[in-house]
Amino acid sequence: MSETPGADTFDPRAATTPIYRQSNIGLLQLVLSPEHWESPRLAGRWCVQPGDVVLNKLAPLRAALVPPAARRHPVDGNSIIVRGLSRPVATWLAICLNRNEYAQLLLIESGILRRVGLGALAALRLPPPPPELEMSSVVLRDLLDESILVGEELHRAAAEAARETAVSPSKVDLRSGSFVSGAVLSSDSWLPTWVAQRASQTELSGQYGWLPLGALALTSDRTRLKRCPDGARAVRLGDVGGDLLVRLDPSVEVSPLQPGRTLDQPLIGGEVLLSTLGSSPRTAYVDGAIPRRVFPTDSWVRLRFRETPAAWALLLSTPTICRQIGGLAVGSVQQFVPPEMLMSVYLPIIEPEVRERWQRTVERHHDRRRDLEHRWSLLNVSFMRIFDQVHGVMDSYGSGPGVESEVRR
Repeated sequence: MSETPGADTFDPRAATTPIYRQSNIGLLQLVLSPEHWESPRLAGRWCVQPGDVVLNKLAPLRAALVPPAARRHPVDGNSIIVRGLSRPVATWLAICLNRNEYAQLLLIESGILRRVGLGALAALRLPPPPPELEMSSVVLRDLLDESILVGEELHRAAAEAARETAVSPSKVDLRSGSFVSGAVLSSDSWLPTWVAQRASQTELSGQYGWLPLGALALTSDRTRLKRCPDGARAVRLGDVGGDLLVRLDPSVEVSPLQPGRTLDQPLIGGEVLLSTLGSSPRTAYVDGAIPRRVFPTDSWVRLRFRETPAAWALLLSTPTICRQIGGLAVGSVQQFVPPEMLMSVYLPIIEPEVRERWQRTVERHHDRRRDLEHRWSLLNVSFMRIFDQVHGVMDSYGSGPGVESEVRR
């Protein structure tokens, strides 16, 4: 489906319906955005179906399998759907397309644009899928389904938190001018954007009963490390996604820890991390499974709540609160927020029973997500072994049956 008038696949509904774009196609799995949890709004040949292989046209090439639990939204015009294959063959095709050897075959005659054409894809030849893929494809399908269901549970809690923060305080017009209370003209800054922010926060406090973050949580000092401990690792902004989980992939090589840019105390379970990046705020809940000697960089503010920290982290990640944080950004490019200013962000007071339910949801999500990622890494090792054996590469990944039994478990 295309949003471009005149394109062969143009549909005017493309502007108002969730679409799987190139960025949503990962290695073997779809990478879902919040809108993809919505119910499909249309049906057509460009809407995904269970068992499809979806790949992006522009390099670098990625191919994902569509599991039964995925919503049947359309894909955009920069993607290709391969449909009608048996489950083992579809799995084998996705495995091969995610390897650089086959990606180069598809892109070798594409010219400067590095784009996969339908002709090149139709001409591609693969070895027959090995027999062990019959069982592995079932394991993969179940793992992809479980991953979507785990994400959906957290999405429902996040949507509920977003509704709790969906208030609309009066806006201050910065172009034509507005009258504001003298109480909001504090001496720290008279910048128009900050005055507008304080006027909005005053209304959130007086009319809705919201409280500043500084009244709800404690923050530690921002002393930096003096030396790098052995085996230490830093949590950077890129280690946290939209699901509040800190991901420290041991297979990913990271740059050495910089003591002068790293806070001096390791993370402990129960903390909440709030980024100072106002242009794209991020929040993380640190559960008890965090490894030892993991330190946050100075791009984070560490928060300690009296109770239900995961629930407060969920609230801090809602669009309304993120807009508050973005309004505090300073500098010529308005990207980062001074750490002390983050404590002036206002939050709603939620019933304890609701916060406790959110707390359980986030903790359950983190536990299940870590288990899924462990099983996913084992399955990837199994697929690499199968690929190398079929293509005559020496096996260096260990025995397959043990891996697959562990993944099924």
